Amino acid sequence: MIGAVCLMTAITLSTAASAQQVPGSVASGGACELHVWPTNNYLGMNSGLLSGFAVVGVLADQAAHKNRVQTVKDLMKDYLGPDIQMEELNKIGLLASLKLPATTRIVLEEPTPFNEDVKKDPALKAKITVLNQTLKAGKRLTASQSPCYSELLTTFIFYHKAMMYGSNLLTAFMFREFKDQPLAVSTSTGMVKNPLEDFPPKTPEKTEAAKIELRDAFSKDYVEWLAKKKKS
Repeated sequence: MIGAVCLMTAITLSTAASAQQVPGSVASGGACELHVWPTNNYLGMNSGLLSGFAVVGVLADQAAHKNRVQTVKDLMKDYLGPDIQMEELNKIGLLASLKLPATTRIVLEEPTPFNEDVKKDPALKAKITVLNQTLKAGKRLTASQSPCYSELLTTFIFYHKAMMYGSNLLTAFMFREFKDQPLAVSTSTGMVKNPLEDFPPKTPEKTEAAKIELRDAFSKDYVEWLAKKKKS
């Protein structure tokens, strides 16, 4: 189930202090560029005792937890919005972690959208269709002509709670390196999970601990994905 979500959603869709982070519209050719897409695509799944009873059981269980999962999605958006995602990646060091030149300009792009918003908005759906086609063709997602170009996308952040295995935060990443080519010379995709104990907070007193834990799990997801990416 999780693998299917990963495949479907991935298709839809500390930085060094000296590095310059600019909006996507400012980027131009001539320098090394890393274009970064954080995400607004928060997913949630809560599986309990009913989930052991084939397909019908899974559907019934998701329906029973619908309101709670929606709340969890809202909390993820509040606690781990695109700006906070970038803060966490900046703490790790985007350029060093991806082994890019220290002089690389970091270009912040518009976050990948929430899947439900795509379904409701024809214009957004059309935009994402074009993005998907561009990804499939291996082309650059921007008009940048940089001779040293790469892209990092966070495609979704997924909260999963299972009766037998507890709660986890799963994050999916995609890194495409182009160098001086119009088509990607390498593409790495993957999803990593880390356990959660305090999120979502069960009492108001647990709120701060839940925020810290969620941010930490996201950072760990990225670092562990990098380690696996390097081995592949």
